[in-house]
Amino acid sequence: MVHSAKKDHHSKRQFLERIARMYYILGYSQQEISEQLSIGRSSVARFLQEAKDAGIVEFRIASDLESWRCASIESVLKKRFRMKDCVVLRTDERAGYSFEALAGMYLNSVLPVRGSIGLGWGRTLYAIGTQLHQCDPRPDLKLVQLSGGLGAKEDLVPATSVVQQWSRALHGKAMFLPAPAVVASVDRKNGFLADPSIREMLEETKQANAVIVGIGHTGADASIVSANLAPDMNETLTTSDFVGDIAFHFFDRNGTFGCKALSERVIGITPSDFLEVELRVGVAHGIRKAEAIRGALHGELVNVVITTEETAKHLL
Repeated sequence: MVHSAKKDHHSKRQFLERIARMYYILGYSQQEISEQLSIGRSSVARFLQEAKDAGIVEFRIASDLESWRCASIESVLKKRFRMKDCVVLRTDERAGYSFEALAGMYLNSVLPVRGSIGLGWGRTLYAIGTQLHQCDPRPDLKLVQLSGGLGAKEDLVPATSVVQQWSRALHGKAMFLPAPAVVASVDRKNGFLADPSIREMLEETKQANAVIVGIGHTGADASIVSANLAPDMNETLTTSDFVGDIAFHFFDRNGTFGCKALSERVIGITPSDFLEVELRVGVAHGIRKAEAIRGALHGELVNVVITTEETAKHLL
């Protein structure tokens, strides 16, 4: 029985290889394959997709960026966590290829040229913004702030300045959320939500074609803790089972959003609205962030990740 199952699996793989070779190598059209193998054209399309999912067909795009990507690690991570794409970068500061510069090169190939993208907060996103002047200009693109600003603590936890930097580099339209990121109570939040301009901006976050976010970690050195943004929550965030946050919403090792007591006080995109966005890019690196990145991938909170080779090896 087991032998028969293995034989069937082998035969199916050979069949998928044959169709993939006819289509991608020999240049047959789907209609021609349909006629040659006496199967429906819709079945050909389905089998080609199966060949991709099984790793029989893999694509590489020739560009300067590709030589700095770790294809073998990307392939393993992509299959393990079911991502749209995985970008694992080798860097060489001496050659002028920093993580931020390479991440900018990749983003130039995937960001829409019109519509809107939502931007999270953090020093990594700000640093990437300093490299985006090398990207194609996008005057019809709106850059939307996903969560409120930090006021005097903006230098510690960049939010508004991320949108400023990216919009300036891409020649896009900056869309700011004129409110604090975290407030003291739900009542205070409701007061801000009574402002039409804030409600309008929160609607903009729901319309984003894509979101690009940092992935924060927990612990005493986490940004939200070190910046003392929610002092009453510091003990919870440093001693609980939460491993990271996206847009100030915390999640556990399985990628399940929790910490409702804090999320309800965040002025910005909600966890449910965030997960409705089709393209969710997470940018993070560093050993201390590995557990947070892994949690975000387990829960499919992001479906594209951009990280470094060192961090990716820890994820494996």
